[in-house]
Order: sequence, then structure tokens, then C-alpha cells
Amino acid sequence: MPQFDHRLLRALLLALAILAVCCGRAFAGPRVVVVTAERSGAHEETLVALRNALAPDVPDGDVAVFGLRDLERGSLADARIVVTIGTQAAKAVGIRAPAAPVLHTLIPREAFDLIQYGPHSDRYSAIFLDQPVHRQIALLNIALPHTPNVALLASPASDDLARRLASVAREQQLRATIEKISTVDEIYPALERLLAEPAVLLALPDSVLFNSYTIQNVLLTSYRRRAPLVGFSPAYVRAGALLALYSTPAQIARQAADAVRRVLAGGGLPPPQAPREFEIATNPSVARSLAIELESAERIAARLRQREGRPEVRP
Repeated sequence: MPQFDHRLLRALLLALAILAVCCGRAFAGPRVVVVTAERSGAHEETLVALRNALAPDVPDGDVAVFGLRDLERGSLADARIVVTIGTQAAKAVGIRAPAAPVLHTLIPREAFDLIQYGPHSDRYSAIFLDQPVHRQIALLNIALPHTPNVALLASPASDDLARRLASVAREQQLRATIEKISTVDEIYPALERLLAEPAVLLALPDSVLFNSYTIQNVLLTSYRRRAPLVGFSPAYVRAGALLALYSTPAQIARQAADAVRRVLAGGGLPPPQAPREFEIATNPSVARSLAIELESAERIAARLRQREGRPEVRP
């Protein structure tokens, strides 16, 4: 009997060792947890692109995807890094204050600044949706060199951004005018004042001012005033804007993947930052209607990248 017990003990220990080797990763939990409130549109595109960008270095089993309901079960406890997609997911993760570093994506700078991070704000970073202000003003100089006036419509939420844009515009020898409003009812009188003189209307990522309910009337008002609208997504160009400066979900995902690899390698999060890569969309029909000579989107983007000293990046 003692001999049998000894063999049984050795067999049990060997089985446990094999189990630990084979399944250790499962016990440890996923190294990367991605939290998203939506599984469609730009959110899903970003998720797919992030997984693809991480694939060479991070096994698919090390990446877990959670919706907001999954957070109620304490799913973040074992993560090495948490990546959020969209503002809703960022807010939900911020409330739970995980111990792991958190990288927010598809979030405006304004929303990132409003989240309460507590005493460990250094654990949080972001890749903003917003384009850097110098890039936006440089775009106007490159694409519309004969339109020296920049019109900016702002609400209290976007007032700081409008002021920063106006400051950079003046540095680059452009005239900038800001109309600040408090309610949606003030949008159109403010636009009439802004566009009384020839100007380019630069749309801000402010959901109070520029949303699916207001955009058509904003476009009609600017078109009547023969003031080209510059948007921040290709949807604006399809709706009638002259051009747009934006970053694709794949571009933001590649940048996020770089930050994730950095953390998994033992480094820290990069500081909150604007998108590195970007695209330009143009609407030649609107350009012809407004008698504006506009270069191709590819040429404008190439000139803007050249000004920033940035090579074109393709997947």
C-alpha cells in the first residue's frame, strides 16, 4: 500500500505539471482586454484592425473582447492592458479604475479630459479622434490658399479647441473668427454672422453643433454663402462638404497596437496623442459648383505629409 500511494502521488504531480504547462495561459487570463460598447461600424472596424495588427506578436488567445455588460463580472482583473473603443467604453472602464494600464481609442480629446481618473491618471492614455490643430490649419493653407478667412462655430464644449485653432491660424497668417453659441437654436444666426464675408467653415468634432440633425442645414447655409465646409470624416464629404481630414479605424488601430506591444514588452503607456496617420477626402462636384480649384485628395494628403515629414504608411 505505501508503494501504491507513492506512485499515485508521483502520477498526480506529473499530471498537474503537464496541466500547468498546457493551460497556464488560460489560468493567467487574457493579456489584452478590449472593451467596446458596439460591434458594428467604426467600432468593429477598429477591433478587427487591432487584432490583425497585434496578430504577429500577440496570440489571438491572449486577446479578449468584452462588451459593457461583461465589465460587471470583474473581467479586467487579470489584464496586462485594457484597450477601449469609443467614448462609452472609456467612461465605463474609467468608473471601474482597473489596476492595468488603459488605452482609449476612438475618443475625442474633449471626452478624454472629462473622464474622472482618480489618483492614478498616469495609468490612462488615448489616441484621439481629433486631428492636431497645426495639421488642420496646414490643410487649409495647402488646399485653399486663396481663402484667408477661417470661420469657427463653437459651443462651450468646443470653445477651447476653437481658440487653439484660431491661435494657430493667426500664426499661419490666416484670419480666424469664432462664434460661440449655447443652444442649437443659435446655430443658424451665428452662421449668418460668421459667413457674412468669404470664409472657409471648419467643422469641429462637437456633437452639439455638427450632428445628423444639423448637418444638412449647416451645409445648405454654407453653400448659399459660397463658403466651403471642411469636415472631420468622409461622411461629411459625401453629404456635401468640400473636403475632410480624418484618420481611418485601421490607422488608429495600428497606432494602438504599437502602444499595446510597448506595454506588453515591459514599457509604459505613451502620452495621450493625436493620430499619426491620416487621409483626405474631397468632393470635386462641390469644388466645381463653388468655382474652387482643388487638387486631388491624394495630392493634398501627400503635400500635408511632406510638410510634417511623414512618409505614407500602407498596411
